[in-house]
Formats: sequence, structure tokens, C-alpha cells
Amino acid sequence: MRTNRENCRTAGFSGVQIHAAHGYLISQFLSPHHNRRQDQWGGSLENRMRFLLETYTAIRAAVGKDFLVGVKLNSADFQKGGFDESESVQVVQKLLEMGIDFIEVSGGNYESPQMLAAKDSTRKREAFFIDYAEKARAVSQVPLIITGGFRSQNAMEDALSSGHLDLVGVARPFALVPDLANQMQNGTYQTVQTDRIQTGVAFVDKKAGAMLEMNWYMTQMDLIGQGKQPDPKLSAWKVLLKTLWENGKAGLSTGRA
Repeated sequence: MRTNRENCRTAGFSGVQIHAAHGYLISQFLSPHHNRRQDQWGGSLENRMRFLLETYTAIRAAVGKDFLVGVKLNSADFQKGGFDESESVQVVQKLLEMGIDFIEVSGGNYESPQMLAAKDSTRKREAFFIDYAEKARAVSQVPLIITGGFRSQNAMEDALSSGHLDLVGVARPFALVPDLANQMQNGTYQTVQTDRIQTGVAFVDKKAGAMLEMNWYMTQMDLIGQGKQPDPKLSAWKVLLKTLWENGKAGLSTGRA
């Protein structure tokens, strides 16, 4: 039976990425907060990173040395007792030893969504994880990608010129300006203003918070998928009601069962 990775190679893709960030399965194994196992998969960092390393080894064996395999990794979980920067750097070192082709850095998870709800001062700076990039660069020379907060072309160019990273990851702006890359190339790009998505009711915004914002951007991508234009003026209330109608309170939950 062919694996998804083998299918990607056959389909003509240049590589695949292992998602080991944002609180998904591999990220949970890495986190001492979530991983409470007492066998060879839990406890020490060596054990907690085993699931990621064996996943990488299996993928590499399936696709060969000439196919790119990268990883998306948290700089930190930004959660008490969670995966932190010092552990992240050690994982980067180990992945480098094993032959990883590129590393994308993000941070946080849906319980502590740094990638969705950074402080205003950090949002203004744009590059959420640039400080960590310098630490990762010190131990690894494979292509390094930083994702989170980039909005203006100047901020992207400044980050690249710092030498701490090789590529800039862009997410939310693409949901509002799908041809952003073309606009940058032809000099017509105007910085996307991505204000916090809020209803204006403090209690609702505190409870819904980052998940409401994520659902707002997912709705934009859904519009694009239907062949429609994104709607920068889309009402937060409309998204909130749609989320509750389709998924109930679970659609706004950041916790884990």
C-alpha cells in the first residue's frame, strides 16, 4: 500500500512537511505538559522526541534521500510546564543530525495560542518568533523558515536580511490577498491590516478569543475555495453564530478532553 508521502512524490511535489507544532499529535508527544507517559515515549526529552524522530525516519525510508522532508516545530508552547525553547533547540540539533531538509518555526497551541493571539507589542513588530530564530540558526544551517506575524514587505525583508532565517512564512495575509506574492513582485502590494477579530462585547471576546479569529480566517479561505473574493469586512458576529450553529460551544474551545 502506498503512503501519502509516496503519493506526494509521484504527484510531482518537491517535498512534504511533518507538522510537529501547535498542539497536534506530535507536538503533544514533545510536550511534558501533555505527555504523561512513563514508557519509552515519555519522560525525558529523548523519549518525548522519539515519536517525531521515528516518524521522520519512516518517511525518509519511503521517499528516499532526493525528496525534501521538513518539519514545523514550536519554538515553545508558551504554556506552563510545556515544551520550551531550550528543548526545541535540542530537537533542532537532533533533526539536523538525522538529515532533515528544512525547519519551519512557529509557536503556541490552541490552549495557549501564541500563533493566533500575540501581544500588541509583538504584533506591531510583526516577526513573532525572530528571537528564537537566532538560537536555532546557531545550531543548524539547514533552510530555516519563520512563520507568524508578518504583514508588511519591509518587515519580511528586514527579517531575511538579519541572516537568522532563509524564508518567511505567510499565512493570514494570503487569506485576504491571495495574489500577495504577485503584488510584491510587481510593486503594488499594500500592507494587509489584520486587526483583532472581535465582536465588541468584552465577555464574548474574552471567551471566544483566538478561536473566533481563526474561524474568521478559515471562513475567508472557504470563500476563496468557492471562487469568491475574501471579505475583509466580514462580521465577527456572523462567524461566531456560524461556528456555534455548526459545532456548538466545541467550535470555540481551546481545551482538550
